Amino acid sequence: MRIATSTIYSQQASAIDNQAALYAVEGQQLSSGKSLNEPSDDPAQIGMDLTTTTAISTETQQNTNVTGAVNELTTTDGALSGLTSLMQNVRQIAVQGATETLTDSQRADLVTQLNEALQQAVAIGNTSYGGKYIFGGTASNGNPPVQTFGNPPAKVTFTGNQDVQGQLIYNGQKFALSTTFQAAFNYGASDNSPDVFQTIINLRNELTNQTATDTSTSAINAPNQVVGGATSAVPTKLNTPGAFATTPQADDGVPPQFTIEINSTVNGAQSVKNFTFAPGAAIDDGIAAPPGTSVVQVINAAYPANQGVQAKYDQTTQKFTLTSPTGSFYVTDIPTPGTGATKAGNLTSVLNLNSQADWVNNVSTQLGDIDNASNVVLNARAVIGARIQALGSIGSQIQTTQADNQKVQSGIEDVDVAQVTTQFSQTQTALQAAYATTTRLESKTLFDYLS
Repeated sequence: MRIATSTIYSQQASAIDNQAALYAVEGQQLSSGKSLNEPSDDPAQIGMDLTTTTAISTETQQNTNVTGAVNELTTTDGALSGLTSLMQNVRQIAVQGATETLTDSQRADLVTQLNEALQQAVAIGNTSYGGKYIFGGTASNGNPPVQTFGNPPAKVTFTGNQDVQGQLIYNGQKFALSTTFQAAFNYGASDNSPDVFQTIINLRNELTNQTATDTSTSAINAPNQVVGGATSAVPTKLNTPGAFATTPQADDGVPPQFTIEINSTVNGAQSVKNFTFAPGAAIDDGIAAPPGTSVVQVINAAYPANQGVQAKYDQTTQKFTLTSPTGSFYVTDIPTPGTGATKAGNLTSVLNLNSQADWVNNVSTQLGDIDNASNVVLNARAVIGARIQALGSIGSQIQTTQADNQKVQSGIEDVDVAQVTTQFSQTQTALQAAYATTTRLESKTLFDYLS
């Protein structure tokens, strides 16, 4: 049988090409460490690899999102931690200030510390992360949302809103990435308790002015009722049914009335005044006395300007306040003189007043507001801490799943170095043999085959 020379050459060239291609593939596998370098390498494995790669990419993005969320929440927690420490310092100042033995210099030093604490609280309120004010809500005009007015600051305002800033959703779970200004600073509390800033300002003012104040220990209105004052269209009277938390009961005189005695200091001398009110008298009608008969106006008309006790009713907080710039004073219910009364009414109970007021006592009572504001901060921090813990667990789960998928991907993609090295050596030997055989064939002529 005669075999054409061209056929032999073609067969040898094809064999060399196949061995060279295999040699190149195995060489690339050893160089890259991957068994899959082209879609044609193994279509079935490539499909699995693409699915696994997509899952890993999704998990990488999820892990990035969780890490960013944890970082943002950690910044919030750090701010709240600083605010907690600040309020603890404010409490210590209140304890130190609640004594008459302090010198003017010592008291001035405490006031300075409180002004500094107020500025620190404002700075915490304006904490930012990623270009956003973390307590500012979703409203932003580029300016810090917490601003002070006055020198020293007499008021602090907030220009943000109470919307939660940022949200992460994972498997149907929603995680807010911030807390509201109200939740962190007790700002605009539903129970009308003072916020962090006003608490510090009130304490500072007490130490500065040494003003004796007797304020309702709680709102004087009954649940779901509003006691109207001077700003109300119809000011509430003492005999208005169901308006007060404590039902007003007049004394047993003829006619029944309410009389309180205020024992204070005016112009350096003791002053004892009685104030009598009919059941039809309003708490605050805004009409100057005389002829006004409301509790606020009658008390205020009895003392000279800036001397003695002054009364005020805050319809927003539903609280009544008596203030004296000249030291302590006493408030007592007494039977109305000249009416035969032997039993006093309960006006001080209706107004939720203490029987004695002095500035030292006022400083002590500030502890309640300080503790309340501090508890609000701690509650906010607890919520943030729970979110950080939950997201930390989610992050760990994602990383575990990602590691498992990376192992699967490695099993699909990574080359068996020992096996491919052996195959590479075998292919190299076969290729060298093919080259040698072809070289020998090229040296022969047609006559060599015909002989």
